[in-house]
This record gives sequence, C-alpha cells and structure tokens, in this order.
Amino acid sequence: MRLVQKLSLAFMVGTTAILAANGYFRVRREVTLFQADRVRDHELIGRTLRASVAGVWRSEGEADAMRLIDAASSGESRVRLRWVWLEGDGAARGVRVAPAELARLAPGSMITRIAPDDHGEDERYTYVPMSEAGRAGALELSEGLDAERSYTRRTIVETVGTTALLALVTTLLSYLLGSWLVGRPIRALVEKARRIGRGDFAEPVRLASTDELSEVAREMNATSDALGSAIEQLRHADRLTTVGKLASGVAHELGTPLNVVVARAEMIAAGDATADESREYARIIVDSAQKMTRIIRQLLEFARRRGPRKERRDVTGVAQHTLELLRPLADRQHVALALESGGPQETNVDAVQIEQALTNLVVNAVQAMPGGGTVEVSVGRERARPPPDHGATEGEWVAVRVRDTGEGIAPEHLPHVFEPFFTTKDVGSGTGLGLSVAYGIVRDHGGWIDVASRPESGTTFSLFLPVQGPS
Repeated sequence: MRLVQKLSLAFMVGTTAILAANGYFRVRREVTLFQADRVRDHELIGRTLRASVAGVWRSEGEADAMRLIDAASSGESRVRLRWVWLEGDGAARGVRVAPAELARLAPGSMITRIAPDDHGEDERYTYVPMSEAGRAGALELSEGLDAERSYTRRTIVETVGTTALLALVTTLLSYLLGSWLVGRPIRALVEKARRIGRGDFAEPVRLASTDELSEVAREMNATSDALGSAIEQLRHADRLTTVGKLASGVAHELGTPLNVVVARAEMIAAGDATADESREYARIIVDSAQKMTRIIRQLLEFARRRGPRKERRDVTGVAQHTLELLRPLADRQHVALALESGGPQETNVDAVQIEQALTNLVVNAVQAMPGGGTVEVSVGRERARPPPDHGATEGEWVAVRVRDTGEGIAPEHLPHVFEPFFTTKDVGSGTGLGLSVAYGIVRDHGGWIDVASRPESGTTFSLFLPVQGPS
C-alpha cells in the first residue's frame, strides 16, 4: 500500500472514530432531551388537570370530574388519561407504581416511570396524587414510546449519514491533498532515485514547495552531483590503470619505428647516404614519426579525462580501434584478437567511454587465458529483452560480445562480477573496478551487460546498446 493511501486510510479511520464518538454522544443527548421534554409535558399536563379536576370535583361532583378526565383523554393528544383509586375497593388496579411509593410523595409532587402495559409494550406513566372524597387517588397519564423510538431512529440515521458523509469528504480531501502535497513529490524523488540507479546524474529533481520533501530533493540533487563526479573520477582512475597495463605494449610498439628513425638519421648525419637515399630516409623517418605520434595520441586520448560527449558513431569502428590499441598487450600474452562484424552499427554513444568499457572486457579476457588463445569480439544487431530492472521493452539492440576460451568464472562468483572492488585476482593484480566501470558506462548509454560463463570453458560478456541511443 502506498504512503498516500496509508495516510488517507489512517485519516479516515481517525476521523470516522471521532465522528462516531461525537455521533454517539449526540444521539444520547438528543434522546435524553427528548425524554426530558416528554416528562415536562406530562408534568405540565398533570399540574393543569390536577387543578381543573380538583375544582370541578368540589363544585360539580365526582361524575363531572370523571367526564372532564374522559374528555381530556379523548382528544388528539398522544397522552391518555384516567383516574385510579389508591384506597378502598379496586384500589391501585392497573397502577404501574407501588401505592406505597405514591403515598410517600410530597403534596403537589408527581412521579414518572417507564413500565410495560397490559400487552407487554413499554410506556411512560406519570402519576399525579390527589385526595378527593376522603379517599386517595391519582391522575394517570400514559403515553406510548413509539414517538420516542421514531425520533431515536431518525436521529441515529441522520447522525450515521452525517458521519459517513463527513468521513467520505475528509478522506477524499486528504487523498487529493496527500496526492498533491506528498504523492507527487515522492514520485519525483523516486524517479530521481531510479535515474541515479541507472547512472543518470544530469537532470535534477525540482519541487516548488519549501517543506521537508523539498529539502530531501535538494540533498538528493547534491548527492547526485557528488556521485556523478565520483563516478567520473572512478572511471578516470580505471582508465589510468588500464593505461599502465598498456604501457609496456605501447613501448614495444614505439621501439621498432624509433630504431628505424635513429638508424636512418645516423646514416644521413654521417653522410653515408646519397641525395636520393637521404630523401628516401627522410620519408621513412616521417612515416615512422607519424606512426609513433598516432600510437601516443591513441594512448593519451584514452587516458584523457573529460566529460561525456555522445554523438552518432559506428560501434564497429570503435571496437576495431579498441582492438588495435590492445593488440600489443595481447601479443605479449600470446593472445590473438579477432573482430567479427556484419557491417557498421551506428548509434549515439560516447566513443571514448564505450572504448573504455570494451577495453576492460578485452583486457579481462586476455588475462583469463594465461596459456594463450583467441579473444573474439563480434558486433551486430539483434532482438533482445532487457532485464526486469532495466525498464525498457523488447526490441532491436546493438550487441557487442567478447568471448574467450579461458578459465571461466566460478558460479558462486558470477552474481558479483559487476560489484565495485570485487576481484578473484591476486593482490596487486587487479582493482576490481574494470567490470563495474564497464557496467556503469553501458547503463549510462541506456543498455546493459550480460555474462555467461562455465569454469574451464570460457566466458562471454554481451554488451547491449540501444539502436537509437540517448543524445
């Protein structure tokens, strides 16, 4: 469940609980007030009739007093009236209150009780004690509780409806506000975190608010910038490490043309060459110097630190250039480098970074074959499905594979080969950064790297780049 949904649910539960408690006490209060009103009505009717009945009884007699009571009870009032004797024959017949309790009442007082009638239905009874004709009697006022029950049900329904409506409205408002104030910024932060995971440190996350989430966004942007700088430093350090590995091979490559230059220059300086020979020697010296310059420029270009610069380039040409640079190193290890390609494969890449990634893979392949062999590099286009965490869909990709027939990778080490500083080489033989850097470079280009290996059967690294790479 997402955070906004959790907050909305918590807010709904809390609001509903508060409104339900308020509704409960409101219903109780309303019912109590209604009951108090009915009791006051009984008391008012009782006082009025007591005076009227007493006056008629004294002046007109018992019969007229009873007719007055019957006339008052026969109206449209919900309150029914009757006279009950508390002493003598038929005393307390049908009275719902003990006569002794009535007898203890102070003069002018009355008592109200809820009791079942002859049919077992609860009613409200009010007794107004009177003493007429030398006998104790009382006016009985009775009223059914249907009106009270109806009022209670109506109050409960209204309260429940109001509570549900308020809970729904507050929940909806909390969800909308939560989605706008919390969900939207968090989605932006999550997307930024995913971009960082993919190696994209360029675009900062921007939040218009000034709350804690915007502070998190600023810190995430700062962390992204620092991490991008650290990644570039790491790649540069890896390039320098690779340059060190290539230095001996480059020195060997420079040795032959340098010897040619020295020999020809000495012959010219000693005057042992004719004019035609001097011109030929000079041309040889120029060719040799240009070859040395080209070798040194390649090495310096590889080692130079600079920002990413993506442009439309032929990946096949980048792979060929990489193998030319690594050939002296491979020759010293008695390893042949072979390139297989179906033709140019163009996409938007930073050629130097892709060259660095390929260099790391090829150097690892060369080192995996201490007894010599062949490293095969193939470039082509194929349909592939990215890994689940990549976010892309199945489609056409530029695939570069580096195959060796070396020692292979143990199954327990295979899941960790792209982790920084993970290495199975002896101390001093490797930093454990090469494959991690290659992995990061390819992810920066919107692609991924797969590896397949079996011990003693060689290893294949497959590098996938999008056909329409990011610019």
